[in-house]
Amino acid sequence: MILAIDVGNTNIVAGLLKEGSVSYAKRYETGKSKGYEYHYKELKGFIEDIKRESNNSVDKEIEGAIISSVVPPLNSILKKAVKDAIGCEPLFVSHALETGLQIKYDDPSKLGADLICVAAAAVVKYGAPVIVIDIGTATTFSVVNKNKEYLGGAIAPGPYTSLKALGKLASQLPENGFEFTDKIIGTNTLSCMSIGAFTAHAAMIDEMCFRMSKELGGEKVNFVATGGPAGEITSMCRNEIKYDRELMLTGLWEIYKMNAEKVSKSAKNKKQTIKN
Repeated sequence: MILAIDVGNTNIVAGLLKEGSVSYAKRYETGKSKGYEYHYKELKGFIEDIKRESNNSVDKEIEGAIISSVVPPLNSILKKAVKDAIGCEPLFVSHALETGLQIKYDDPSKLGADLICVAAAAVVKYGAPVIVIDIGTATTFSVVNKNKEYLGGAIAPGPYTSLKALGKLASQLPENGFEFTDKIIGTNTLSCMSIGAFTAHAAMIDEMCFRMSKELGGEKVNFVATGGPAGEITSMCRNEIKYDRELMLTGLWEIYKMNAEKVSKSAKNKKQTIKN
């Protein structure tokens, strides 16, 4: 069993995975300005809640931890919080790890850990070529060809980010009160903005999938979506897009598994160094 943590700009998702399946999961606010005590309390509380719920010393079954983070200032804090909470030093996802992908990004070190994770998971679960759409604070597209080469993709504002930006920048437009909709024509300001954020987002995704597939040579491409509102938004798409809520955690599991031997050797070397 491993502890997998996805650190996003808005929320952190922590999950306990066994044999690739999510046994328990917790979502909490990222809290970019909050320190060690906040994150330690959240993670330790997560483990303690599971122990009480399952009446089992689940913490003793955790063999390791892995983190995907798009908030670098939190990395050192989370590293200490995880180690103190479960006794294991976490592995951080980066291009330098074995991922099952050949990363063709101009500068692989600049490729987000979240994009690496979802692409790695999609290739394992659905095969390549594949285009992964992750809808959150940003909506990202990750393109992997039939040779499992991560070619690149695109980044657009997520639907809620777009709504917030409009509310702040346009004085006559509201900043809240929006609801998901699949309508095409709005009859008031709120519905028009909701359509622009959600229905138009689906249309954008469809067209991007079409254009990216064409660039891949027109061959059969798998489409996979993940992220908070992804299920509802992609249900409006014309393309057949599989919705996978746990794609990120699956990617963390797969990458940890690929690097488990390296992690084990590193831990042994540290113990030997300490003894000497």
